[in-house]
Amino acid sequence: MSKLFEPVKIGNLKIKNRLAMSAMDLGFTSDGFINERFIDFYIERARGGVGLIVVGGCYPEMTGKVWKSIIGLDKNEFIPGLKKLTDTIHKYDVKVAAQLLHGGRSASSFFTKRQPVSASSIAHVNIKQVPHALTIPEIKKVIEGFVNATLRAKKAGFDAVEIHGGMGYLINQFLTRATNKRKDRYGGSLKNRINFAKEIVIATKEKVGKKYPIIFRISGDDFVDKGLKIDESIKIAKELEKAGVDAFNVSPGWHESRTPIMLMAIPRMSYIFLSEKIRDNVNVPVIGSVRINDLALAEEILDNGQSDMISIGRPLIADPELPNKYKKKQFDDIRRCIACNQGCFDSLLNFKSISCLYNVRAGREGEFKIKPAKKKKKVMVIGGGPAGLEAARVAALRGHKVYLFEKTDVLGGQLRYAYIPPGREEIENVIKFLENQIKKLNVKIQLHKKADIATIKELKPDVVIAAVGGSPIIPKIPGVKEKNVVMAEDVFDNKVKVGKDVVVIGGGTVGCEIALHTAKMGAMKPDVACFLLKNNVINGDEAVELTSRGKRNITILEMKNKIGGRFGISTRWVILKQIKDAGINSITGVNIKEIRHINKPGFSSNSKKEKDKIRITFVKDNKNNTLYADTVIIAAGYKPNQDFAKKLNGKINGFYKIGDCVEVRTALEAIHEGFETGLKI
Repeated sequence: MSKLFEPVKIGNLKIKNRLAMSAMDLGFTSDGFINERFIDFYIERARGGVGLIVVGGCYPEMTGKVWKSIIGLDKNEFIPGLKKLTDTIHKYDVKVAAQLLHGGRSASSFFTKRQPVSASSIAHVNIKQVPHALTIPEIKKVIEGFVNATLRAKKAGFDAVEIHGGMGYLINQFLTRATNKRKDRYGGSLKNRINFAKEIVIATKEKVGKKYPIIFRISGDDFVDKGLKIDESIKIAKELEKAGVDAFNVSPGWHESRTPIMLMAIPRMSYIFLSEKIRDNVNVPVIGSVRINDLALAEEILDNGQSDMISIGRPLIADPELPNKYKKKQFDDIRRCIACNQGCFDSLLNFKSISCLYNVRAGREGEFKIKPAKKKKKVMVIGGGPAGLEAARVAALRGHKVYLFEKTDVLGGQLRYAYIPPGREEIENVIKFLENQIKKLNVKIQLHKKADIATIKELKPDVVIAAVGGSPIIPKIPGVKEKNVVMAEDVFDNKVKVGKDVVVIGGGTVGCEIALHTAKMGAMKPDVACFLLKNNVINGDEAVELTSRGKRNITILEMKNKIGGRFGISTRWVILKQIKDAGINSITGVNIKEIRHINKPGFSSNSKKEKDKIRITFVKDNKNNTLYADTVIIAAGYKPNQDFAKKLNGKINGFYKIGDCVEVRTALEAIHEGFETGLKI
């Protein structure tokens, strides 16, 4: 094993390995207090083998409370709950730090009931509330708030604090020219803009003790206009090291930047170069972070000297035992985070607590415990999609004898198509994990076997779980069965050839994904573009264009007023950007009247343009419109397969329906339903 499981020191604090769990809002509180749900959640992550857990963010004063579920550190009343949490974490030889986060202009009055504050009176692009520019006396009070919050953290048993100076929060708002227009000693030159952060560190060290470790969370690059670039961030880090910072946690961008930061479309380790550059210029440990979902990558980063520690967050939501499993080489047992954001970030944006697409116990550790069944049963699962696979896994874990029937020759259901489009490859990890687990649990898998009443009578199961999924909707459009009118699944499966001019009917998740998949056909491979770019055969703009799309002309027709409506909040804007970059046209608010092959018998056309084409007639804004295509792809969504389940209703005592055969929805909902069904049996 490389450096990953070697100890490391932050100041005088010795940490047993080089894995840190990053601070994350979990959505478990609305009053700032720690509760049993926090403790249950962190027990599993501490037990799982991580070396350092950073808890938070924690607001040092109410004006800085950036979200409803942020933890409080502005009052002494919070100390007992936090002490209970740190005592619990320490039982597992894990160190714990409190992240101090003041939102500044990112903190809406919706949560704080107060006007936001900032370096200058420049509103947040999303919140649109003009903040109050802090006066110098007010700055001193904010600094005092950070100091007092650190004192409370120390009393509560935290081994260190992490001061959040990145991602567009208050300290970052002082550091960057994008939001700091001041003319006093806190604005103007970089030397002046550093003063606020520096004074927080110095005042904290003076009050709490020079040996008490301070980690500083810094943005390597703000990814916003007039924001910090890495050269300025290096200078900031050098000055803060002199002021007493014991380690730097380097992350990219702001939440409001238009550069993706947290999505699966981002290649792994894309931003580790930022921590590497900071590390090359300071003498204290540097923590690298973002899009490191495999500990093999963490080892690579450490061995190459790009960071001294690795910070992971969502991977430990997906699998709290990730460090221990990796150390024991139990690679097939690891749930790899796919950066889908469905259960974590998107849930928070919808004012819900975090969950995980395929770790159903995340955030519900005290509620969901997999215990051996009192009576072992013969369980028949019909359907090998995500819901069926999870139900089979949990039932088998509880000791039931499980038989799984899948009508096709592969497992995964419709989720198999979700990882084919560019930038969605991580989704395959879900299927791989579930398939590996049910095989290890000796679930009897029968592929290419369509189960029916006769199959059930032959097997004589105690329980039948119908997870037969959904089927593609074929819209009732005249000509929908014409030649070269194909289903999205057939394109994903490479069963049909796609022409140059393509019309996709349907702009939901499947429509957007098949459009991106089709657009990428014939695009240049990135390594080829890199070679040509390096040898001056093409320029940067050409490289971007050639790798973004092939030669097809693609148009999405969508009945609703927008496309991609079923994607999560944090994902949709990136999908729309990819669609734009790929040159895909979209027309919304349409009513398709007819699909017709021009050379259909009985129809003649004198137009050369129309020859050997499919004509799509649609109405938009009460006007008739026409498009011509070589291929029409139907991507109108799915409908539940309910016929088989209806036949079984009332005929079997132990009968459950789960997943898309009940109602078409997300993979998260299907897997969660499969898990809960497996617990019931």
